[in-house]
Amino acid sequence: MSAGEIKNKGEVLFGLPPFVPEAPRLLILGSMPSEASLEAGFYYAHPRNRFFKILGDYAGQSAQSVSERQALLCRLRIALFDVIASCRRQGSLDSAIRDPVPNDIALFLKEHPGVKAVITNGGLSKKLFLKYNKVQGIKIFHLPSTSPANAGWPLKRLESEYFKALDETLA
Repeated sequence: MSAGEIKNKGEVLFGLPPFVPEAPRLLILGSMPSEASLEAGFYYAHPRNRFFKILGDYAGQSAQSVSERQALLCRLRIALFDVIASCRRQGSLDSAIRDPVPNDIALFLKEHPGVKAVITNGGLSKKLFLKYNKVQGIKIFHLPSTSPANAGWPLKRLESEYFKALDETLA
């Protein structure tokens, strides 16, 4: 069933499994994958989402295909996941999310003790992470969304914020 069929029927959407490289040091959390990401089967697949542009610029390498993106994440030892396991949503906007069911991020962190920091990507990710997770002994960075819907944050400004968190975590 395609994301369009799911959207039209108002059925529950389920997120993607976590992407976990060997020995991850950083976990980046979104809210819920976009329709484009669900259809592609991988995170941040919308062509105007700036997430992989930011990571690629940080690492000095392009990451266009899913395999290039996965290789970049592995090189940097960055895991990806979402705070929402399932929800109802029409379209891809966070504001359209209804009935969110959270992922167990505390359990994820327990299973991956090498993760020393978490970045929440966007306001809803931050809000739900704080609501459902009580984690200690780990750095938390709440950063603006890389989504094209967050047009008020130009790429250079986003990169400035993300690069600071990445430097502090990955250096």
